[in-house]
Amino acid sequence: MSSAAQIEANRANAQFSTGPRTTEGKAASASNSTKLGLYAKQAVLLNETDQAEYAALESAYAYELRPYTPVEQTLFSQVVLAAWNIQRANRLEANLALTLGVDPLLSDDLNFKRIANARNRAERNFHKCLKELRASQVARPNPPATSQHKPYTRTEPKTGRNEPCPCQSGRKYKHCCLENEPTPSAMANDDNEGE
Repeated sequence: MSSAAQIEANRANAQFSTGPRTTEGKAASASNSTKLGLYAKQAVLLNETDQAEYAALESAYAYELRPYTPVEQTLFSQVVLAAWNIQRANRLEANLALTLGVDPLLSDDLNFKRIANARNRAERNFHKCLKELRASQVARPNPPATSQHKPYTRTEPKTGRNEPCPCQSGRKYKHCCLENEPTPSAMANDDNEGE
């Protein structure tokens, strides 16, 4: 049986272990049990390099997929997270193989199996969300009209590299005016600025 002094001391000590009180402390303690983070609902970004790589990945996917509606944005976020987790699983597997000095395909280590299972799950999620995102974009009633991604259309017939140059110099096009011809992306930008 505890004495009154022990009970009082216990109560006093309990005040020092009530857990985090601030928002930052709660956010930090929420990830205390994170080991691999491959099943996390959010991207695991361990340092500034990871944050920069994730931002670059998200930007590249945004340029290609161009989500517009809130549903498309949600699916897009899932696609990027799955792609990130696939890359992380590959890195974790490579680092573990180097640390242990074994081939992941030949090892019976449980961690290799966990990483492989997480990668498979991320790949399934990636393909499923990407398929749903593309279907949503096709079914979109009125696609947004944006002039910034207007496709380039050639106004004149294309001159072959080995054909005579159109400037009548008598040289092949590749040795004459090809170097000075603007790229299609530069011409498209000029067209968009004129609108």
